[in-house]
Amino acid sequence: MTFTALSLRPAPGRRDELIAYYRSAGILEASGAIASQVLVPEDDPDTVVVTALWADDDARAAWQNSPRRLEFARGMAPFFDSADAASTRVFRVAHHHVTR
Repeated sequence: MTFTALSLRPAPGRRDELIAYYRSAGILEASGAIASQVLVPEDDPDTVVVTALWADDDARAAWQNSPRRLEFARGMAPFFDSADAASTRVFRVAHHHVTR
């Protein structure tokens, strides 16, 4: 499995609009990830972190190359005022546990 953490820094005052866009557009649901979430760090309320757990690198690559993802990215563009407002880290899952 692969885990990704996308860190986003929307323009000042646009964080809640960005989160609302994620919800209304159904971005997490469209991604194909096993699990995903939108987080707001308590110590940095101007940042949004989007995490996703992928079955494998192929599933993640399918989303990265998806025309729908490009469409969502275009829809999010107005929420940012900097080209470097997004960064992604990719992790290989070395150990995993889910409580049911």
